[in-house]
Amino acid sequence: MARGAFIDFLLSYEGRTADWQAVAILTKGKQLLAAGYPAVAITYSANEDQTRKLIEVYAKGQYTARIIGENQAEVMTAMETQLGKGEWTALQMKMQIAPITTIPRKGTDPLKIVQDDIARIRKQLDKGFAILGWQNQTTVGSLQHPYAIGGGIQKQLPSDVERAIQGGLKKLAADYPPPP
Repeated sequence: MARGAFIDFLLSYEGRTADWQAVAILTKGKQLLAAGYPAVAITYSANEDQTRKLIEVYAKGQYTARIIGENQAEVMTAMETQLGKGEWTALQMKMQIAPITTIPRKGTDPLKIVQDDIARIRKQLDKGFAILGWQNQTTVGSLQHPYAIGGGIQKQLPSDVERAIQGGLKKLAADYPPPP
């Protein structure tokens, strides 16, 4: 499979543990890998240190950046933990996190870093990846904010950065639709 696909992925968090959500992501990833995609990644609201760490560990052929934090970060922690055991070990490096930096370091241009994040995801799609565009019960169906990127911190994001995130992801979804 030469061209990847950007796939909207609804994952409700209400009443769901981080472990449950992680297994749901891995299960979908396993299905997509079986369908012929060489790798699968899920979008994730990251701070800049997490983004840098993920890029670094994947470049070294490692599957875990030891994500810590709350909300989506708890799910990513659970996913990395699951990748280290049982049936999921076969997905190491085939199941990844596609960070989008919603919390930049002081002195970093937040718009530039988000544009770089979207460009990196586009390169993954060009390599044949399936990218899961994380949605939840509060974002699915929204024309302005369909993806669960930004979450609680979103209210603190400058509007141009928010538009770059959501617009960039919507453009990827349009440019790399899943096969019928």
